[in-house]
Amino acid sequence: MDDMQPIPSQPSAEEPATAPDSRPSDGLGDGPITIRSAEDILAYIPHALGDWPRESLVAVALCDGQLGASLRIDLPASLRPAALERFAGTVARYLSQDPRVAGAVLALYTSEPWHDPAYPPHSAVLDAVRSSLSDAGLPVLDVWIVGEQHWRTASCAVPTCCPWPGAPTGQLRMGRISAEMVFRGSSYGKAPALPVPRPTAPPAAATAAALEAYRENPDRWWEPYAFTAALAAWDDALAESAVPSPDRLRLLGVTLIRPALRDAVMVSAAAGASTAWLGSAATAPLRATRPGGLPPALPGGLPAAEVAAALDSWWDGEGAMRTNGLPVAPGGGVEAIAVPVDRASGSPAPFTPVASSPLFGRVLLGATASAPDWGRIAVLDRVVQALAETEAPEVRAPALTILAWIQWIRGRGSRCHKLLERALSADPDYRLAQLLRRVVEHGELPAWARSRDTAWQRPTGTADAA
Repeated sequence: MDDMQPIPSQPSAEEPATAPDSRPSDGLGDGPITIRSAEDILAYIPHALGDWPRESLVAVALCDGQLGASLRIDLPASLRPAALERFAGTVARYLSQDPRVAGAVLALYTSEPWHDPAYPPHSAVLDAVRSSLSDAGLPVLDVWIVGEQHWRTASCAVPTCCPWPGAPTGQLRMGRISAEMVFRGSSYGKAPALPVPRPTAPPAAATAAALEAYRENPDRWWEPYAFTAALAAWDDALAESAVPSPDRLRLLGVTLIRPALRDAVMVSAAAGASTAWLGSAATAPLRATRPGGLPPALPGGLPAAEVAAALDSWWDGEGAMRTNGLPVAPGGGVEAIAVPVDRASGSPAPFTPVASSPLFGRVLLGATASAPDWGRIAVLDRVVQALAETEAPEVRAPALTILAWIQWIRGRGSRCHKLLERALSADPDYRLAQLLRRVVEHGELPAWARSRDTAWQRPTGTADAA
């Protein structure tokens, strides 16, 4: 299981040095930050990630004296040759995407003790990564081990040259780079706690009765107008920064019981409600022959007239993600995605959709050429966080799975995996959580996370945005 997270950088070199002089663009004010040393790079990394890496490898590409593609990836759980080869190959493939790359530096963060300068911790991992990068034509210029109390290069075992046990890690938090990053509004800390169930006040009797009909029979969401009204309620919620009202939250939670609506919500957040409406199989009857009448006014939803107005705009494709020439047809969504098994290795083969809507499926897999709407996805994250605190497993399981999907498309595999474990504890048979867990454990990454142009970037001034 890998946690790969791109580190934002847009550097430019001024003067050659043993450690390249690089200027990552942090988006935190005017002008770049100049980095001249290993200490500068190590001080910048946690600000770029939003937290201090734990049991992770951070790999940074070097491009003619500039910082290039960079990522953080969890250390492998297994040291079997096949697992190490896959881990190292993932690092090499990611760094090799930039044609300018000429080499790399590695920072390994671990709490494992380092007793002898000649034998750094996780040597097997480092050797595998060095070998894979070398095969890709990328020499490793330096490797740093960052422990709980000290950090030190792993490339020098001579104490007279490189004092033992190394420099205090506290200096990384108090140095020039950290001071400037804090001045520009950056901070980092621990990742937020996972959602836990919380008791909520019961809804009004009329609202409870109306929603219970959908809870008891989620197939009712296949009625095209009911599906449209539910998607309109979600679209309205995703357009606001505040968490919806309790009645709206109850409605949104019940809609997630139907997998087709859950999938459409995810697509709506990333690519617009029109893309979701046009790509869902549930709306095919409306697209074929639009019947008369108005959509229903769901309890906690929008007035029927507002739903009708939303339907008119979606019908015309307003706000839809560009299809890049792909037809938009009814789609099966994630429930129709297959994870075949490679007969030779017994491992899951690459994650591939078999949905009939190419764009709908590509959005769910984070594989469109265009970047998703990260702002709407952040709102979805806040709304579903609230839904994940419900005590009802039929709502909690899909809510936690959506949160896991958000972390997956952000490139944060370890947090994704933790959320999937919570989802499966709420419902051990929840299909999407099972599929996504297999994908994460196999090391599959969405294309969005592998490209600097489409990857998620931590919002300015936040310790973590998970």
